Order: sequence, then structure tokens, then C-alpha cells
Amino acid sequence: MKITFVIGALCLLSIPSTVFACSCATGDPAMEFNSAKMVFIGRMVRGTEKLSVKDPKGKARSIEAGKVRFTVEEFFKGTGPDEVTIEIASMDGTSCGPYGLKRGERYIVYAYRSEEKEEILYSGVCTRTTPVGSKYAKEDLDFLRNLPPPGTGGNLRGSIWADLRAGGATPLPNVRVKIRSADDQVINALTDKDGDFEVNQLKPGKYKVEPEFPSNYMSERSSTEVNVDDRGTASVGFEAYLDGRISGRVVDKEGNGFNSIFLHLVEGKKTIYGHAKGEEGAFEVAGVPPGEYLLSIEMQNADYKKNANYYYPGTFDREKAAVLRVGLGEKVEGLEFRLPDGFSVCTVEGDVVWKDGTPAGEVEVILLCPRSTAPNGSVIEFGATSVRTDAQGHFRLEGLSGETYWIEARTSREDEKEGTVELHSPSRKLSLTESVKNLKLVLSKNGVGEGCPSSVPEDPPGKPNVP
Repeated sequence: MKITFVIGALCLLSIPSTVFACSCATGDPAMEFNSAKMVFIGRMVRGTEKLSVKDPKGKARSIEAGKVRFTVEEFFKGTGPDEVTIEIASMDGTSCGPYGLKRGERYIVYAYRSEEKEEILYSGVCTRTTPVGSKYAKEDLDFLRNLPPPGTGGNLRGSIWADLRAGGATPLPNVRVKIRSADDQVINALTDKDGDFEVNQLKPGKYKVEPEFPSNYMSERSSTEVNVDDRGTASVGFEAYLDGRISGRVVDKEGNGFNSIFLHLVEGKKTIYGHAKGEEGAFEVAGVPPGEYLLSIEMQNADYKKNANYYYPGTFDREKAAVLRVGLGEKVEGLEFRLPDGFSVCTVEGDVVWKDGTPAGEVEVILLCPRSTAPNGSVIEFGATSVRTDAQGHFRLEGLSGETYWIEARTSREDEKEGTVELHSPSRKLSLTESVKNLKLVLSKNGVGEGCPSSVPEDPPGKPNVP
């Protein structure tokens, strides 16, 4: 009897035992056993895709991928017939490939379930699937050969640490952790001196894990859900920050807020980054430890050696910058950071239409690649300013006077013959001296966008672009 499972592959971040061309991240055997749908030892019979690779000594050898058939010797998790066929992506043409298995070799196979369809499993690159005889297999075999009896329950382990902006993670001990089961039963755990906790012999199922962070600490997530399988080990981690904050508004000389700014909060060699909140020029720098800081905006030049910092409340002279003192968990609020002279907030308004002239709603409009209008001038560091059009195709976004941009509309639409088709408007060069209205962009070109062409037509300053 035969059974076929379809699988994919995922490249991640550290080096697995069976990958030469890319780096991946895998958990230890207990974690991967918990995540896998099926774990077995089997002999690879054949694959439908044959590839040739060279070993570290330069000798060519044959590997196989595609639909790879195994004769199963022993199941550790899951059950099935004596012969299993698994589809393994070769990843040929990517940094993770070519990848495949050697015919006749015995493997420890970890097969995982697709998140989209439960009946689909995957294995291959960036998993712990490895030859039984390799030096990397010992850890897996030691774990698999010493599994407790079925029905023992699973384990949950976790770590909680703080980023104190000191160049590394600081463990948080004595943090109480609530572990809530699907039937609303609560188990309490406490982190040790290394910020770790572990609960064993849990009933298999889904659990909500919720730390009680110490006073003056915050985290980007207050809880997470994990699945614990019988005899497996689920793992969670939480990163916390001290809850000090600095907030205010970035405005021009007229008091108009700018909503796409990057900010640098500096103490010695330590830098914390702030961001605009998209509301009337509001900004915030979160997770600030106690200390004395300088707040700055970077002025960027085509020659990076000429980049300069512009400091709060409004000076290029570091000695004249205001020192911001933040206590433990303190919130410094209400700052008003004025942009340098020569930079005023300008609005750019208009409409996006399809080739037939009908309004294009829910389309991205973006200002790209800011350049100074002055020779050898600098621009203010900020993210690409973008908005989405409303149902009538209208948009309104912000730029700065004294800067030149390329403006473009982008979207995708489904086509019966071609599938998903990317569309964009011709890129327009726009130098701002004042706000612009009645700009018209036509979605008329295929592709993902032109970006920043070296030469495109330029609209007169302050005049609308009407093709």
C-alpha cells in the first residue's frame, strides 16, 4: 500500500545539517518532534527529480527530489503504510538549492503539515531530516530512542528577556507566567535566574501563555498561543522593554505636522529609533531606559560623508542640543521638534484612474527617492511616503518643499488568462515648492513599478500633472 504527501520548503536563518548553499533555523529534536506531523526512519528509494551536486572535495554526486519514495522502517510519530512518498522541493536556482536526498540512504525524516491544508505535509531543506549515519543524527536518535510512552503528555518551555538597549538580551527572573488551557484551566510558572521556565507533562492541546511583566516594562505582545503535542516540547519567547517613552510632534515653521519621520535617540554609543505615528506630526520613541539623551533627525546627502544630524529643539550644533532626561518608566511628552529652515510640509493631492478613465480605488500612491532641489543639498531621512486611494481614486499625501520625488501609483488585478497582473502609472518627477492639487496618475503599464528612473518628465513646481 502507498500513500503520498505533498510538501514544501522554507529557508530561514541558521545552518542545518543537510544544507550547503543557504542557512536555516531549526529547533532541537524535542521542538521539531512537537511541530512535525510525522517522524520516521526510512530508506530513500527514488525521486522524480534528479540533480547533480559537488561535495566539499569537488566530487560530483547525484541527489533526488520531487516525489521521493521511502520504505519506512520505524515510526516515532504518526502512523502509515510501509511505503511513503513525500514531495521534496529541490530549491534549484535559489540560495537553498539544489537540495535532494541520496538514493538508497537511510534517513530520519521529519514531515510537517501545511498551514493551508491539513492533508499536505512537507520536509526537506531547513528541517532536521538527515541521513541516519551522519554525525548530525546522534542528537535526534538519542531523543527518539528515549521517548517516554505515548500518553505521557507534552512539555512547554519558554524564555523572557529584556532589551535594555545595552547590546544584548537581559534575562528577566521571577516573572509569573499564566498558562491557560483550552478548557480554561490555569497553570502558573515562574522564570528562573536565566529568565527561563518549563512545565512538563501537559495534556496535549492548545495553550495561551501570558507573562505578568514587571512594573515599568512593556512588550509588543502580551500573550501567545502554542500547541503542545504528546511527548513533544513547545517553545515560546517574550521580549520586553523598559516603558520609558519620549513623544511629541515634528512640525515645520508654520506648525504643520510631518508624518513620515525617522528619529534617533542617542546616549553615548547607544541609539534607539523613533517613528512617526501618522497623526498631525506625532512621533514616539518607546522602550527607553533611564538616561540622558539627544534627539536628532539625520540629514542625508548624496555623498554620505556629508550626512549631518539636526538636533532637538532645532540646531545643527550638538553643543546646543537639548538634553532629554528619562527616569525609570518615565514618559517625556509634548515635545515640539521643528524642521530645519527651508523645509515646509506640502500636500500632494490628485486622482488615480484606469486606462479607460474610471477611478482606481484602493491603489497605492507613493513618493519615492527624495533628492534635494539644491546642488549638493541634503534631504531629511524618512520612509517612503505612501497612501491608498479612496473608492473614488482620490489620494492625499505629504512631501517637503526643497525636495524632488518620483511619484507613482501601483496595484495588481486578476486576469482570467494571465492570473495576477501588476500595474503601475508612469513615474513622474515632482519638485515641491508648494502644495500640489489635481494630480492625475493613469495605471497603464505592466510590472511592479519603475522606481527612480534616471530621467523622466518633470512637472512644473506647484502645477498639476495632467497627461
